[in-house]
Amino acid sequence: MNDLSLLNPIERKVYECIPVGSAHPISQEQLANLVKVSRRAIAEIVNRLRHKGFLIGSSRAYPASSGYYKISNENEYFICIGMLTSSRDNLTQTIKAMTKRHSEQGLEPNAQKKPTDGQLDLLEDCN
Repeated sequence: MNDLSLLNPIERKVYECIPVGSAHPISQEQLANLVKVSRRAIAEIVNRLRHKGFLIGSSRAYPASSGYYKISNENEYFICIGMLTSSRDNLTQTIKAMTKRHSEQGLEPNAQKKPTDGQLDLLEDCN
């Protein structure tokens, strides 16, 4: 059961506007219009909701049925996890390729900045 007390007012409003099940997802644009925030803000809010453990899936069957929905069954859950895993793997592949190229070519010394601890941890995870 989702604990709505974990949510701030805007997160709660967004969550309450998301339909149950993948049959009728709500688009980012529709959510943004309902809640009166930008599409980018909707993406960030949905990400925060997911980080808080709320089961929100997304469909990318553009344009007819793309959008967000509350996951209502195992099939929707595994489709969402598969899509997120694929996105993660794609980003990891991109990071590895860029890291390899950087190692080979480097950057101009003046342009280089030292990586943050978080960036170093990310690079270690990718290697």
